[in-house]
Amino acid sequence: MLRTRLIQAASSAQRAFSTSQKALAAKQMTVRDALNSALDDELARDDRVFILGEEVAQYDGAYKVSRGLWKKYGDKRVIDTPITEMGFAGIAVGAAMAGLRPVCEFMTWNFSMQAIDHAKILDCAKPPVGDRPLPISHIIESPRSTWLNEINDILHRDRVGEVIAPPLDKSKSDKMEAARLIVIRRRKMKKHKLKKLRRKMKFEWAKVRQRREMRKEKAFQAKLMSQIKQAEAFSAEQHVAEILRQANETPLPRFWKGRRLPAFIIKQKLGIK
Repeated sequence: MLRTRLIQAASSAQRAFSTSQKALAAKQMTVRDALNSALDDELARDDRVFILGEEVAQYDGAYKVSRGLWKKYGDKRVIDTPITEMGFAGIAVGAAMAGLRPVCEFMTWNFSMQAIDHAKILDCAKPPVGDRPLPISHIIESPRSTWLNEINDILHRDRVGEVIAPPLDKSKSDKMEAARLIVIRRRKMKKHKLKKLRRKMKFEWAKVRQRREMRKEKAFQAKLMSQIKQAEAFSAEQHVAEILRQANETPLPRFWKGRRLPAFIIKQKLGIK
């Protein structure tokens, strides 16, 4: 009986909530605007809340989530940071431990994993509760330590018949030996770059030769087409008439009164048009 009454009361409360004036007056907005409104409410409600991140202040945020908040609350509540995710993630973690309420904005969710290192350090610094350690140390583990352990295992692993680096000469100082290894490494890199460049230039010169052959082929085809057009336009009668005209034509003298003059001046002197 009691259970039935509780179910009826819950149903009536749900109906009252769904048809209340507050529910009917709710407006639709995007996720970005909803986040902006929530941040505005929290900044106005609690003075300990502040926002930090890249371009969250004057630029209104990379995704415009903090639009208008910098103009409303100023530099102390909305803080622009340099491009150092590890740095301002640590600032946010420390501020939260000191009693503040930071809102840290990252341009990409992957950068928020920087806070794992700070949480790990803070967890190691905390004393255990009674005889039982905090469970966070078993949950959050810095991936960097795992990577370093794997790298050290690989470097110290015994490899039969494989030389990782040239043996060091104990008679020389460490600095000289390090400089020698650096020079060797630079020479190897130079040879590798030259080999890579030769391989690349081999294909480049092949392309150049191909383009040259194509240009020669196009020039030959153009010359051949011009000769074909001349042969199609050739007239034997006109050719014979031109030869006869040149044979019957009286050649002009090159000299006039002992002076060599151009052909058009000699024609003017002789009255030939």
